[in-house]
Amino acid sequence: MVDAAGPAMANLAGIKPAWGQWRMRWEFAAMALVASAAQAEPIPAPVAAMIEAAAGDAAKLGVVADIAKQTNPASAAEIDARVAEINAAQAKAREEKLASQGLMDGWSGQGEAGGFFSTGNTENRGVAVGVTVTKETRSWKHSVRALVDYQENEGVTSRERYFAGYEGNWKFSQRGYVLLALGYERDPFTGFNSRFSESIGIGYRVIDTKRLSLALEAGPSLRQTRFTDGVNDNVFAARGALNAKWIINDALTFTQNASIFHDEFNTSVYALSALTARLSGKLSARFSFQFNSESDPPAGRETVDTVTRATLVYSF
Repeated sequence: MVDAAGPAMANLAGIKPAWGQWRMRWEFAAMALVASAAQAEPIPAPVAAMIEAAAGDAAKLGVVADIAKQTNPASAAEIDARVAEINAAQAKAREEKLASQGLMDGWSGQGEAGGFFSTGNTENRGVAVGVTVTKETRSWKHSVRALVDYQENEGVTSRERYFAGYEGNWKFSQRGYVLLALGYERDPFTGFNSRFSESIGIGYRVIDTKRLSLALEAGPSLRQTRFTDGVNDNVFAARGALNAKWIINDALTFTQNASIFHDEFNTSVYALSALTARLSGKLSARFSFQFNSESDPPAGRETVDTVTRATLVYSF
């Protein structure tokens, strides 16, 4: 007579050693993790002091943390944890500050100015003055900008350009926003005495990191232009825009702003490239190149106009 329990017992006997092996492996892995945690070293006091000193500047904090981990690999986990705590605390403080702002609170900006004057065989003088102020709340970002370019050559005005604009962005997601943009321009040397524009649209931050950002915008616009030849246009147009910022290092920043308006009669293109170098404290030097184009200007006017500026910038 065959014992039916024999095969079952044999199978159980085979499972028991296998389970024992898996159990030993798990215990060994747990011991390795405990040992690894035990080997982790606290952040050395001088390194911790450097991290705390850099806490007010996100870009500098990242650089200091990377160097600290390379020179103190055993403390890498603790360094990452401390940086995460600093970032979380700053984000919380920023949210609380934005939530408590009044109407006149939270504004910041930059003013820039440059000019030249020459005498002798030729008499030239010119000035470039601009100001930008911004305010950000939990849901809104407001920006107001004004710029003046004026130049005389032998007592005759050779450049006269004025711009003033407002843009408001309402954030509906982490990267997306609805925009309202209003603008005024005067540039008789390009071909118009005045131009007003009112635009709405959608914007999206395609890249949004501490050192690099890129936002794209699109939407309809209404423009009223008074050309120097007496022609007046009131047209609907399509608007597209690009805004980019690259923090190359702690002292050098590159920005690119561009927009295009296209209607059935004309296409206007604007692009401003700027390289800003921090000199000391709130004072910086800026070199910029501006490109303006009108596909159908009044008779006798060029389609392309450029401006190169060297200015001093004060942040407030």
